[in-house]
Amino acid sequence: MKKINVIVLLLLSNIALANINIENTPIPGGIAVIDFQSNHSNPKAFYGIVPVYTQHIKGQHWQALIGIPLLSKVGEKYITIKGLSAKKITFTVHEHHYKEQHITLTGKKRKYVNPNLKHMDRIKREHPILSKTRKLFSEKSLFNGQFIRPVKGVITSPFGLKRFYNGQPRRAHTGLDFAGNIGTPIHVPANGKVILIGHFFFNGNTVFIDHGQGLISVYIHMNKYSVKQGQLVKQGDKIGTIGQTGRATGAHLHWGVYLNQTTVNPNLLLGVSDEI
Repeated sequence: MKKINVIVLLLLSNIALANINIENTPIPGGIAVIDFQSNHSNPKAFYGIVPVYTQHIKGQHWQALIGIPLLSKVGEKYITIKGLSAKKITFTVHEHHYKEQHITLTGKKRKYVNPNLKHMDRIKREHPILSKTRKLFSEKSLFNGQFIRPVKGVITSPFGLKRFYNGQPRRAHTGLDFAGNIGTPIHVPANGKVILIGHFFFNGNTVFIDHGQGLISVYIHMNKYSVKQGQLVKQGDKIGTIGQTGRATGAHLHWGVYLNQTTVNPNLLLGVSDEI
């Protein structure tokens, strides 16, 4: 009987580790954590028509994790839970202000501010590839419960900064920038599957990794990548090195995270909310 009890405890421990322990942060660029009850074996949750990440806590207790767009308006929102029956659960998005960042690009890098027609053609060709990758939703979660930092470097640009290039406003910063020398190893923060590798105009050398249920991470401006498309990776595996390819003023890693097709602050998956 004691052996059986030990096995049961181990199984329960593994189930707990499979969940993401994350703070409810219902702000633009944040993650809303919504608890709900369901006696369905695999309930589905949707934010509008987009499926969202769900996790089983215990018994009939489930959670939905919703990435909130940076341009989302404040106020009441809702998700739809579909199981044995459909129901709506409301939550409130609160106001949050991000700082500004002004960047000057000179020389050959000026092309990333005002691309010429040739560059625009390339950007248009790359857009559907990147968009399709960000929208991927795989049913099975490959995540093992706790993200780690991809590199040990200092964060030079936090998430959400309102960016201006050569005085011209551009979209907000959608990830974290880590300082580092060219060639510094980059390690995958959690188990996943490589779903896209390539060199893109703005991003430079890039790797996308699927962690399941719409949770996707991206690594941008790399010098080199050392993984192949379709490869399964485990937390801590080296996936490449820091570089300054694409629209980068210096050597660094841009690390981004998508949740239900929305960029969210990666710090939230590290358990750090005071840097938002």
